[in-house]
Formats: sequence, C-alpha cells, structure tokens
Amino acid sequence: MEIKSRDLGRYKLEGALGEGADLEVFAATDTQTGASVVVKRPHPTLLSRGRHRSVERRMADTIAIKERLGLALPHVAPLLAHTAQEPHADYFGDGTDERYTVVVEARAVGVPLVGSALDGIKRHPIGLPQNLFALHPVKAHPERGAFTIAGEVLAVAEVFHSQGLVLLDLRPQNVFYDPATAAITVIDVGNITLEREATGRHPALDMHDFYLELFKWYVPSGPPPQEARAYAEPYGIDSVTRFTSDLDALSRAFAMNFTDDMGSRALPILEKIRSRLYATVGEFRLDLEEMMRGLSDEYLAYSGTASEQAWQEAAALMTAPHWSQFLFSPEDMAPYGEF
Repeated sequence: MEIKSRDLGRYKLEGALGEGADLEVFAATDTQTGASVVVKRPHPTLLSRGRHRSVERRMADTIAIKERLGLALPHVAPLLAHTAQEPHADYFGDGTDERYTVVVEARAVGVPLVGSALDGIKRHPIGLPQNLFALHPVKAHPERGAFTIAGEVLAVAEVFHSQGLVLLDLRPQNVFYDPATAAITVIDVGNITLEREATGRHPALDMHDFYLELFKWYVPSGPPPQEARAYAEPYGIDSVTRFTSDLDALSRAFAMNFTDDMGSRALPILEKIRSRLYATVGEFRLDLEEMMRGLSDEYLAYSGTASEQAWQEAAALMTAPHWSQFLFSPEDMAPYGEF
C-alpha cells in the first residue's frame, strides 16, 4: 500500500543493516504489530548528487510486480508499504531534500547466503551459508533434505517469467536462508528485464541466461571442501556473468570433478542452456531436479569421512557472534546436530 512520508513514523528505525551501490537498508520495528521490518531507500550518495533516477525506476518496477502478484510470488520478502517520491528528511533526520521513494518490507529470517563486502573486508566468513547449505550440504536438513535452495530460487524466477520477465543477477547476497526450516527469502529480486531475441547487435536474452546464473551460484561444480576454512570463501560472485565463457568453465569443472554418472547428468543440461533449447521452465526444472537427486545420492557417500568432519567444523562457525546481527540464533542450527 502507498503511504505518506509522515506515516513512516509507524516504523521505528533501529540502525543500518547494510548498503549497496544502489540502496541503504535499515532495520526497524512496526510499532503497531511489533514485527521486524526493513526500510529501504536510494543510497544517500546518489541522492546528494541527484543520480537516483535509475534506482527509482527499478524500485517502481519491483513495487508494481509485487503489488500485482501478491502472495503468488513465493520466497520473496513481502512488500508492506511504500511512499511516493517525496522528501523524507524528518523521518531519517539527515536534512536531505531530494524527493525519493521509501519501501518497507518484512524482514527476512535467517542469514544471507553470502555476506556483505564490508564484512568480508573485516575477515568474517561471509561465504559460510552458501557453501554449507547451497553448494555443499554434506549434512542434509532432516525434513527438507539437501540441495533445496536452487529449486526455490528457480520458483521465484518462474513466476516472473510467467509475466514475460527474466530475473538476472539474483546473487546469493540477496537470498537469505533459515537453517531451522531450510526456507529461503529473497530480499532483492535483482535485475528485472524483458526477454529479447538475438539481433545483429545483441545476443538473445531469455531464461537460459538465468539458468546459467543458477548453476553458477547455487549448484556445486565440484566436491565439498576437505578443510573447514575453505567454506568461508564465497563462490562465483566476483565475476560478471559471461554466457559462453562461464558455460565453458562449468562444463570443464563438472567433467573434471564428478563421477561419470554425475557428469552425464550435468553436461547435457549445460549444453541445452548453451544452445537455448529449453522450451519451458518446467522442462528445465525436471532436468535440474533429476541432477539434484543424483547429487544428494552422491553426497551420502561423504558420511563419516573427512569431508563430513570439515563440514561440521565449518558449521560450528555459525555460532559466532557475527551472525547475531540477523534474525538468527545458534539454536537455529539444531536440525544439523550439536555445535
């Protein structure tokens, strides 16, 4: 729902949660319900320079599709309120007179699959959740099983695709995971774009570009690490996606790192992505689910090995105070054992 700037007072700011190139995000409490929420606005640096128009367009697109789809959009943080473009100096107390949009969303439960760059500079193990739960779930959730994250991320993109849209750059920094329930929450849907056919100037852009990024960030292309410290580093997030070269790299990794059976499952999928041969999302989902079942079976062989010990030691790092900045406590790791 659209609200006035004066109505933002309902959401009591509790401090900054983080910032990116485009947005500044605050933790807040809904004083009427007691619920934890987040408040988002264009980054103050952009506001001070009057360079927030492109951010406003993306925010408007996201607001429109969230309002249109409502509860039909799975695994995405619900939109609670948004303002029109107007000044909000009284609410934020910073004297900024620019007119801009503020968005209020439900706060995600759990931890980001990959933490912020600033936390990485501070040498926090920002890649732990991505490696422990998405790429190398040596110990599976007892109720949900292993390798569930990629399928849930795909479900988000599938709903957008039903509206004629493609999600790109849906990076693990924007996906939260709750170890207690093995559920994800997408806090930022990334880059929403229209499909396009190939022309003399541009390559095609469609769901196959999303499938590549899904493999790049949410599907393991190698076995689990043998040392706990290797779980701390995020995987695949530093590089800009390049369709052909990334597919080449993934194909080499699968051929080198997995059994003949697993390679025979993954490599045909990658080649169909390369040739843009998937007619429907459902067709891709069937292939992905079959491959994930094979991975789950292959990972059973790591039980009682050094790989499981390394996973256990890495998972124990989730009890560190660093993770308390999120809606997460060490008790949420209980489904995976004692730490």
